[in-house]
Amino acid sequence: MTRDTKAVHNESIVIDGSFTHFDLPITPTRDIPDMMLDHILAGGVTAVVHSVIADPSPMTAEEALMELHKNSLVFDAFPDKTIQVRRVSDIEAAKAQNKLGIVFSTQGLASIGTNMRYIWVFHCLGVKIMQLTYNEQSALGSGCREPVDSGLTRFGQQAIENMNDLGIVLDLSHCGVKTSLDAMKHSRDPVIFSHAAVRRLNSHVRNLTDDQIKAVGEKGGVIGLCPHCIFVEKARGTRPTIADYLEHVDYVANLIGIDHVGIGTDNFHYDNYYTRLARASFERTYPGFFGGYTAEEKHALGFSKWSDWPILTEALLSRGYSESDTKKVLGGNFLRVFRQIWR
Repeated sequence: MTRDTKAVHNESIVIDGSFTHFDLPITPTRDIPDMMLDHILAGGVTAVVHSVIADPSPMTAEEALMELHKNSLVFDAFPDKTIQVRRVSDIEAAKAQNKLGIVFSTQGLASIGTNMRYIWVFHCLGVKIMQLTYNEQSALGSGCREPVDSGLTRFGQQAIENMNDLGIVLDLSHCGVKTSLDAMKHSRDPVIFSHAAVRRLNSHVRNLTDDQIKAVGEKGGVIGLCPHCIFVEKARGTRPTIADYLEHVDYVANLIGIDHVGIGTDNFHYDNYYTRLARASFERTYPGFFGGYTAEEKHALGFSKWSDWPILTEALLSRGYSESDTKKVLGGNFLRVFRQIWR
């Protein structure tokens, strides 16, 4: 890595728009004997958006509150390495202090049932980003795996109104196409897709159509492009490379502009006992989800580990992106949206 690349990476506020598990340890190395935080920090990552409440493991509102309590323990256990992010200044402080900023989020809102008041409760407990649906139908709208996407419900409209009033970022990852387009029309604020890729380049149901991408741009939002092999592979079962992944970055940048491109890794995997159990559990709900790729192969070759973040910076610069635009992709664009909404 050149000195210029190191400087750009070190100067950047790097934000991973989608992170899920502090309970799936990273295999220690000789240089980094830690099992989680030190690996992330060594990759130069400033903040992660952490899905504390996630619909793949359905939970009641009470269970969701317990998850918030459990995940908040990281700030007590590692005050020298972590900061809970409630405002943009917390991310800036994490950068200045070489700590990891952790933004609480949800993947879906099934846990609120039909009780809108839980949005306010979760917000008070530090949830700054809320994903409208997961893959299936909920009281708010249709997920991307529903056979019929019936669109945003009235309850979903009310939820978005509440989020806008409270200053919560609306995440539309996993939503059906119609539901997401309805939601973008209804929201007064920019929206994000924390982790997705381009359907024109890969037809996976989780990837975004051109209409969805254009609507994000018109709304002033950000798409966290995800290096999942199943999202960016060019041939079924052939592991893609970081170059294949960057074609998705190029596509969105060319279609709606570099100001709307971000990164959302969605949980790098390391092969160990705990990861294998988690993957087995997930595949009971979504058989074949990992597409035959092992834990070590889950993401595109060259951008599949926390230590690969500097490689991504180098790849963006080598591809012709300016230092300014590279910093936007690494985290500046997400930071802009957060600054606008977290009022």
